[in-house]
Amino acid sequence: MTAIPRPILKVDIEALNAEFEHLTFEERFTRLYERFPVDEVLFTSSFGTKSVVMLTFVSRANARQKVHMLNTGYHFPETLIYKNTLSEVTGLEVVEILPDPARHRQTLEAEMWDSQPSRCCHYNKVMPLAGVKAAHTVWMSGVHSYQTMNRAAMRIFEAVDGLIHFHPLIDITEGEFLYYLEKDQLPRHPLEAQGYGSIGCHHCTHPGQGRAGRWVGKERDECGLHT
Repeated sequence: MTAIPRPILKVDIEALNAEFEHLTFEERFTRLYERFPVDEVLFTSSFGTKSVVMLTFVSRANARQKVHMLNTGYHFPETLIYKNTLSEVTGLEVVEILPDPARHRQTLEAEMWDSQPSRCCHYNKVMPLAGVKAAHTVWMSGVHSYQTMNRAAMRIFEAVDGLIHFHPLIDITEGEFLYYLEKDQLPRHPLEAQGYGSIGCHHCTHPGQGRAGRWVGKERDECGLHT
């Protein structure tokens, strides 16, 4: 099947960055929905240790916003429980994105997370999300600049392959994140108390500070969604 090319964006990314960089985090979410209809905004969350603050901001700015979760089939049970908890707390509807069954089965039978982790992520995350992204104008995600070198180079708005990437919390500090977490008494991921700083699929996640527990020994710190 031939891919349908995206229309050329008629948006001034530099102007958006200049406008939004001086806004508070709360104002950035409000202003986004003044510019783009909620149905054009794709919001994804991993429901990991850093997700709850972003979910809270979104729910307050527009309760109609759906939150999409990539259900790879390899999540910790605690993550799925946490997803349900945060959906109840924020009132946001969660939509699960599932991988192609045949490709997922390939990753399972070959234990691809160990031998070919990049391909495993591609089959279970990147490919399933691609079709969903094609139906939206803006992709909003909660990446923070201090998490990886790749994310340190990101800006609030970026244009990638005809899609507007929106990173409203890209410049939040760890201290600011903890402030919002404590101020609103937000529930934390159950595995955080066991030393997990960042949580993805159970095969590729170990206890560790920050993202040090992700893909241990594999020389990678991203799944491919944000690279």
